[in-house]
Amino acid sequence: MNAGETTADALYDQAAGGAFRMDTALARKCAATFLRFADALDPPLDHSRRIHTLSGFGSFDSSRQLQHGFESKAAELTETLTTLRDSALHLAAAHLLAAGLIQTSDDTHARTLLATAAGL
Repeated sequence: MNAGETTADALYDQAAGGAFRMDTALARKCAATFLRFADALDPPLDHSRRIHTLSGFGSFDSSRQLQHGFESKAAELTETLTTLRDSALHLAAAHLLAAGLIQTSDDTHARTLLATAAGL
């Protein structure tokens, strides 16, 4: 599944290279939207992590297979939500970079730095 990581990387690279530029006020609004989206993903991400290990399926082989299937789906969900959140943070950084509000950011894109630059 594509959770936007390729697009986010490309836009960030274009901003870093000077090909993508934005007005400061508009960049702050866009970055703030991506940051709010990333924040909104935290509760479902926490929930998906809690369901990596399930119980109550019984001891039959078929019930263990079913349990394993649901646990695998939970792990996939966590991976997808994490990638989606990271893409949103990367897009926020790209917009702020395009407006010259930040220089470059590391892979963690500290939310505090991004939120400050976005004016949140």
